[in-house]
Amino acid sequence: MALSIHPGAHKTASTHLQYSLRQVRDRLRAAGLAYLGPDLLRGQPLALSMILAQGLGGRDEAAARQAFRDMRGDCPDMLISEENILGLTHRTRLYSRRGEFYPRAATRLRHVIALADAGPAVLYLALRDPATFVVSAFGLQVAEGKEIDLEDYLCGRDPARSDWAGLVGRLAAVDNLSRIVLWRYEDYPALRPRLLERLLPQGLAAEVPDSPPANVGLTQPGYDWLLRRAAAFPEADIRLLVRRARQRFHPADGHAPLRPLDEATYARSARNYARDIEALRAMPRVEFLAP
Repeated sequence: MALSIHPGAHKTASTHLQYSLRQVRDRLRAAGLAYLGPDLLRGQPLALSMILAQGLGGRDEAAARQAFRDMRGDCPDMLISEENILGLTHRTRLYSRRGEFYPRAATRLRHVIALADAGPAVLYLALRDPATFVVSAFGLQVAEGKEIDLEDYLCGRDPARSDWAGLVGRLAAVDNLSRIVLWRYEDYPALRPRLLERLLPQGLAAEVPDSPPANVGLTQPGYDWLLRRAAAFPEADIRLLVRRARQRFHPADGHAPLRPLDEATYARSARNYARDIEALRAMPRVEFLAP
């Protein structure tokens, strides 16, 4: 059985791709590909993050393996797309105390491959400029009511530090993984047709709709408004304020994206990202997609 795993990363247009694939799930299954996205992996029939938190051999391992078998059915191939395979964006989950990026990603990936009982797997992973990535991850935590101050979220970490090469190196060492296909989030619109051709049975890429943008984040004016309202009303529900900020200051109305760092940090981040990309291109078993 061919196994493809798309673990995100977070905030790299994963939801857009997942929603698009969900629209053609029945056609994919008819062509022999079982597509498992977040709608099937975050509750019923399978709470994957909970299973991964238990570790290999946890109390719900047998039930999880059976759930994977049931969802695969008689399909010869499987595509799993779930960014929480890498970990979570909470400040204590995205980085370890030593600063390691997605610290449990390799262990969690190894567990998913075991649960799927297939392989060798091909991993599909999107990367993103580190400063915009961490700001967007922070925005996700703000939307969930768990954060409001970027400095608190960073915990002294350098937002311009790029460690994709370190993450990919750890993932590449996972057993039963044949290769890793990488691309830059910034290139996703141009690469989307080629990516779908890689992921899907022949002839089906053209049938996948190009869904509207998903998970529209806070704009800079919206975040500034949120901070003012939260300071004026300390007991306010941050999640409610985020919803209102999104409505009042929507990017479709021309409001600037969230950009709370200084320009020197963004410039340094871009340089670090470029160096990381060059290192990744030279890694064995890594294929880098470019427009």
